[in-house]
Amino acid sequence: MKRVIIVGAGYVGLTLGVASAKVGYEVLFVDINSDIVSALNNRKATFYEKGLQEGLDSYFSTKKDIAFSSLHDLYENYEPKQSIFIVSLGTPLGPDSKALLLPIEKVTEEVVKWMGAADLLVLRSTVAVGTSRHLLNKINGLKNISFCPERTIEGKALEELHLLPQVVSGSTIEARDLAAEYFERITPTVLHAETLETAELIKLASNTFRDLNFAYSNLLALIANEHKVNVNELIKLSNFRYERNTIAFPGLVGGPCLEKDAYILAQSYPRIESNFILEARKLNEDMVMQAIKFIAVECRDANSTVLICGAAFKGRPVTSDTRGSFVFAIIDGLKAANIKKNNIHVLDPVVQNVGSDVKVINHIDELNEKYDFMIQLTNHELFEDPKFDTFIDNAVSHVISFWPRKKPTKRQQKSLYLGGTN
Repeated sequence: MKRVIIVGAGYVGLTLGVASAKVGYEVLFVDINSDIVSALNNRKATFYEKGLQEGLDSYFSTKKDIAFSSLHDLYENYEPKQSIFIVSLGTPLGPDSKALLLPIEKVTEEVVKWMGAADLLVLRSTVAVGTSRHLLNKINGLKNISFCPERTIEGKALEELHLLPQVVSGSTIEARDLAAEYFERITPTVLHAETLETAELIKLASNTFRDLNFAYSNLLALIANEHKVNVNELIKLSNFRYERNTIAFPGLVGGPCLEKDAYILAQSYPRIESNFILEARKLNEDMVMQAIKFIAVECRDANSTVLICGAAFKGRPVTSDTRGSFVFAIIDGLKAANIKKNNIHVLDPVVQNVGSDVKVINHIDELNEKYDFMIQLTNHELFEDPKFDTFIDNAVSHVISFWPRKKPTKRQQKSLYLGGTN
């Protein structure tokens, strides 16, 4: 197979498409978002990811369109040939916090209309266990389907796609082998899962395991704060040369995967035993409200000013992705605490806009005001710049940090530190 058709050119689809083109596949994209289609046809990355723009420039240099709003439009421009169709939609949760199945059903039904007997459908979206089998049984004409979980970290996806082991599965031996052949050109290690359900569960198990670990660390942070204990010291001393301990440092846990996958895993086993997964997820979700509670207590002036540091959902590796970021909950919470929106600023090196008419600053040198409160949400390297420390010392009255690096100065005694640093 020489052609790969990516259906859903978001973060997962676009990075996999560039990785596929790098090893010689002809890659085409389908996305209902006209802005994404237009950008890709102009070879412009739609988000920041290390190496992504360079990949579009290098591996898609032909002037012909590579992105389309539908498979119908694609086949009006390209002759059919044996293809791998990769469905990489985001997985929305409904009001009941369960994964919505209808979007992926509709897209799969459309893809199958264009598939030949020898083509392969690879499902890359995160789904509840049993979804692949459900699609196989419900959609007429679907024979070869493979679930291949995506496990890259944002900011290093293009690197990890060529390094991480890739798990493949298949509804048939042919489907599994076709998927393995495809990924063997991208990464040196391909692992065969016995069933579709095994592969589906791997993604959920991996992300929920991390979520649980972080929830434990965040609980330690709350306990440590209650007893005036430095949680960094606590964890470092606990872990030092004690191999049975690998306690993570605490911090905010967001992003498009960890915020949802625990719910989807619990959905796959809707019994009381899954409740502890959901309780851990709720603890991680509620951590950010500690900042709002602190400000509500300490704020004495309706004209108080607040600087939020970090708009992307994480700082390392660098990303511009704000999906699952706590910046929005912080902004809403500050407004509810009667902080004026004009007095709320955001500092982030790559994110340009957070909505709500809140000012976004991209460079330390642009900080020219004093702030009553500073809330650090991520551990971006920008916040380790000595200039940043100097700014905090001179221009910030109260520090709230989920990634603290230093103790407060005398004039910052009333501050809140609920995170760890490595």
